[in-house]
Amino acid sequence: MNTENPDPTDLEDSQYELQPGQTIGSYQLISHLGGGSMGTVWTVRNSQGQLYAMKILRTSLPDDHTDQRAERVARERFRREGVALSRIRHPGVASIVDMELDEPIAFIVTELIDGDNLRDDVQDNGAYVGDDLALLTEKLISAVQAVHAAGIIHRDIKPTNVMVSATGPVLVDFGIAMGAGDSHVTRTGLVMGTPGFIAPEVIEGAESDAETDWWSLTSVLAFAATGRPVFGSKPIMAVLEREAAGNADLHGLPPRTRAAFMTCLAPDRAHRATIGSLLAAIQQDALDRQTGRTA
Repeated sequence: MNTENPDPTDLEDSQYELQPGQTIGSYQLISHLGGGSMGTVWTVRNSQGQLYAMKILRTSLPDDHTDQRAERVARERFRREGVALSRIRHPGVASIVDMELDEPIAFIVTELIDGDNLRDDVQDNGAYVGDDLALLTEKLISAVQAVHAAGIIHRDIKPTNVMVSATGPVLVDFGIAMGAGDSHVTRTGLVMGTPGFIAPEVIEGAESDAETDWWSLTSVLAFAATGRPVFGSKPIMAVLEREAAGNADLHGLPPRTRAAFMTCLAPDRAHRATIGSLLAAIQQDALDRQTGRTA
């Protein structure tokens, strides 16, 4: 089995010669925000002076040496990302502003979210507890419900794909999302996603669906609640083995919340509790924390 991990820190952008002040479409590049295996992301300004985030397809850049077949695959994935975003309207999902998929340099423009991703937020400010954890859980559940209601499976819910803004968490990066009727564009045997946040059945070869997104969201919330990846971060095979065994490190959590996480992260999907039961446990523990009661 091969596992592709399109993490924002995978590749550097210096080799692509994009520079602040350069114009792409009708937008001026302002500053580099990050990048992954598929695209490089910049803050851009339109002609009216408004700021947005622009994701530029790597393989469409003039000095990218990807072969033609790989570029076709990348453009198809990029097209799906733009289509997915255009079908979702929810405050917890980054809204699309513009896209150009057929020009030599392909790009998608979305709202610019002022804040850190969840990984950096937890690293800088510590784990989420009490009401903060309950609110994060409630808002992310609502966002994922909106994604599924639009017929989209995100397939890559992880801490770096959740931005934390002043108004709440925002789900971003639909680079490997799939809609109803979409066929796979990657080769057989390649699992897309990040170990520790991919549902165990997907690692074993099952198709991604709404249930696998909920498992990934649960793992993200467990990360937020504990301040660490609950299946560890390396080596990769050890992480995958812990997932398969349901061996999540949840120490330090209130008993009710810990038990709910354990059931929602069960390796056998037939034995998993619903995401709603996790929210209820977190909310009750938050209330108990306020009142000083013990579960």
